[in-house]
Amino acid sequence: MRAATLGRMPLPSTLISAPDSLDRPSTAVRNGLLAMGLLQGLLTLALVHAQWTPGWKALALLLILLPPLFMAMAVTRWRDARLWAGGAAMAGVAGVMAGWVVWGLRQSPQHDGGVFVGLGVAASLWWFVALPWFQGFLGQGRWRVAYAAHFALAWNNALMLALAALCVHLVWGVLWLWAGLFALVKVRLFVELFSAEWFVYTLTGLLAGLGLWLARTQQRPIQMMLQTLLVLGRLLLPLLAWVLVFFVLALLFTGVEGLWATRFAAALLMGVLILHTWLVNAVYQDGAAPHAPYARLLQWLVNASLIVMPVLATLACVAIGLRVRQYGWTLERVWAAAAAGVLWLYAVGYACAAAHSLRQGAARPWLPWLAPVNQAMSLLVLAVLLALQTPVLDGQRIGAASQRERLRADPAQASLDRLADLKWGYGRHGAAAIEALAQDPGFQDPELRQQLEKVRSSATRLDLPAAPRQPETVDLAAAQARIKTPAGMQRPQPDWWQWWSQQTLDQYWAEQCRFAGADCVVLSGDWDQDQQLDHLLCNLKDNGNRSCRLSARAADGQWEDQGEVAWGKTYSADAKRAANDALREGRIGAERPRWPQWQLPQQLAAGDARPFTGRLQAPD
Repeated sequence: MRAATLGRMPLPSTLISAPDSLDRPSTAVRNGLLAMGLLQGLLTLALVHAQWTPGWKALALLLILLPPLFMAMAVTRWRDARLWAGGAAMAGVAGVMAGWVVWGLRQSPQHDGGVFVGLGVAASLWWFVALPWFQGFLGQGRWRVAYAAHFALAWNNALMLALAALCVHLVWGVLWLWAGLFALVKVRLFVELFSAEWFVYTLTGLLAGLGLWLARTQQRPIQMMLQTLLVLGRLLLPLLAWVLVFFVLALLFTGVEGLWATRFAAALLMGVLILHTWLVNAVYQDGAAPHAPYARLLQWLVNASLIVMPVLATLACVAIGLRVRQYGWTLERVWAAAAAGVLWLYAVGYACAAAHSLRQGAARPWLPWLAPVNQAMSLLVLAVLLALQTPVLDGQRIGAASQRERLRADPAQASLDRLADLKWGYGRHGAAAIEALAQDPGFQDPELRQQLEKVRSSATRLDLPAAPRQPETVDLAAAQARIKTPAGMQRPQPDWWQWWSQQTLDQYWAEQCRFAGADCVVLSGDWDQDQQLDHLLCNLKDNGNRSCRLSARAADGQWEDQGEVAWGKTYSADAKRAANDALREGRIGAERPRWPQWQLPQQLAAGDARPFTGRLQAPD
């Protein structure tokens, strides 16, 4: 793309002004924001010290944070019944989401941290997506919000939250600089004060309220950040569009097998789709522009990238489907599948909007179908998020049923680890699945029955014994052929090779030399002058910081690891090659220090006489 083309790109002619629901709040509203933030901090502090179960604490935390923030972001006057009804509705949604988690934890043997992460993500996203609809309802008096207002509200909300978070972090940064300066002169009063729990929670809540106050009253910084983001999106969209189109064309020649060989294809594809969706909306804005935002060539490129979006979304869905077919459903894969499905619908909607825009021509408004697609998808996102935290799409229920059926179909795969994962990783559904397997005819084998009973009777996962590590067979003949010895040096004796093969089971330095692609050399010499051969095993495949391990015979004649020989790091390619060549050719010497290591006797309390040691250090 030429610089001249970029220079002709139209920039936003006017900033998107804040809707009526985001007008400068009154003094009563601003004072209410401060009081609400302070109250949230105090309630959170009380919750930390409450003797409640994790499930009830999660429910209480959501009720403390989300409904008040839902109201604080939309309030224009506190005496508005619709405002309090909206807060009650948000509390109801949070209660339904967290209530299902609490109910599951009451009947499960042990809680899983992933459940709380999913709950927090689902509730926060639901709050953010629903907020513009509620703000539009308060401002316009009806639920059917115009897309221009919906767009402005959503972007303003994100930037207001960012500004409030920045306010909190900046004030805390200044406070810790304050404490650090006084700590330099041994005055730790402020360090202890600023780290006290009551101070942290109270001040953070107050600062959050102050941050919302500033964000609601200072619209100029919000508008400047919004303009910057929109211009940045306008510049980046053609670049990402070219990448997407070129990638899809490249798949015609490379195939998709390389995607399936990775473990992150779905995550990467979904990340690209999310970024592309954000950039398209940054350029589309409220859809009021009478013409396409780019020159003809760039416009075709962007439209082409929208048309190929379903290809990437389908590949992401297939990647998740392959993992499910290989390993079954889990809580994480249910979430990934839901996200991929939503992105696939977004992609299809955007592709249809681009195709419709191409048929209309460049003289008509660009992507007129994008606004209804975005608003419809936002409602679908609300429904999916709610379903993920209720029995409809409960990831633990789906995952437990999937893993149970996989083990039932192939009982030989029911190792102790897999049975433990089923019981402890899927809440009450996992425990129920274990009980169902106990009644299955395929699990009557004595060994399987013993493992199943161990899992059933365990009160926590820590009660189960650790699975023994299966010893790996080392092909000594192949290892001896691969690990070279410099010409003129004696090869290690057979008992050294047997000792080294045992070290490969749990020693990283030995294990790295047994793989097929290893580049290792073993040197021999009597470096301690005890009339017995010592060996130095060096791994040369180390990016310049080669690692050598010294081994020697102990007093009982057995081989013993003496430690690592640390070499100076080499950076240039020539220095690395020269050092490695010297080791391969055995050009190594040993120089004894002129000065010894000094010792001072030290009688320890236990009666073990260990001396203080001292080494001579060269002057600077």
